[in-house]
Amino acid sequence: MADDQLDQLENRITLLECLVFGTSDKDALYPKGCKQREECIDSIHNVQTKTNAAVQGKKRISQTYSKLADIQQYLDPSYTDEMTVSDSAKADTIMADEDFIRQQTARLETMESIQDCINSEYMKALPKNTTKFQELSQAQLSQQDKTAEVTDEVRNILSAYNNIVSMVSKQFVQWDEIITKLEMAKLAKK
Repeated sequence: MADDQLDQLENRITLLECLVFGTSDKDALYPKGCKQREECIDSIHNVQTKTNAAVQGKKRISQTYSKLADIQQYLDPSYTDEMTVSDSAKADTIMADEDFIRQQTARLETMESIQDCINSEYMKALPKNTTKFQELSQAQLSQQDKTAEVTDEVRNILSAYNNIVSMVSKQFVQWDEIITKLEMAKLAKK
């Protein structure tokens, strides 16, 4: 009888640890023999004692405690899904996401096929070369800025050149008109 109660207590503690710690390593966070662990156990024992004293003689609360596992089962979302969603509805849900599932499968297959590349020495050395990549990025950015400045200068020079050519052309046209008038006047005098 005592072994059975001890096993039940151990199972409850394990369940409590799973709820509190989840997937993290409880032994790393709270090593055995730690003062905090002993204080925690004493606190839990005091709470259990006070809870038992408060519940003693109250039948409804005792019945609720005895049905706690059933209550947790009913509160679990997967339980309600099992009750409300039929197998055909589950199959329809999966079929509705068929394209997405196929895409994910294709991506996983691609990842698997390039796993040798991903695990290559070049990829492993990538963190070591991060500073070099940053330097190259900075150099490229500064070169882009300089290129933009040179481009603006060339545009300004071409604009000035076009203005000069336009003014010279207009001057030639005016000189041509003046020469034509002078030639016409010379011919008219003859």
